[in-house]
Amino acid sequence: MHTSGNRIRTSLMACAAALLLGVSAAPAAQADPAPSSAAAVTATVPSATAASADVQACTSPKPTDKSSGEGTPKGDYALVRSAPSSSCTAEYLVGTDVTLHYHCWVTNSAGNKWTHVRIDKTKISGWVWNGALDDGGSQAADNEC
Repeated sequence: MHTSGNRIRTSLMACAAALLLGVSAAPAAQADPAPSSAAAVTATVPSATAASADVQACTSPKPTDKSSGEGTPKGDYALVRSAPSSSCTAEYLVGTDVTLHYHCWVTNSAGNKWTHVRIDKTKISGWVWNGALDDGGSQAADNEC
């Protein structure tokens, strides 16, 4: 019983910390959520199935922390994805009040630039399309992944 109580207490503390950071789970069916000012960061649950081509396209290049830049989403929000492609899993929805720390950038097979970011005050990282960032994302030649 004592162990169970500790697990519950730990879970409650994790939930409280997530709420303080503005992180909440979103339903799996909501691939591209509508803009919302209610939550700064929203987690999405990946779908259970994926086509083989999508799995290959969603292989993430190894990011390196080359950039000291940072920015915020342009418009109402930005989607942080598992890899640099709009067909890859949107793992988080980030509001404009959240700072994103840039690591490096890549150009994907469609010719679009994506920046690897870390969400401020978390260890959460992923890829954001440069067009969704207020300053156009990381673009310096020496910051390429």
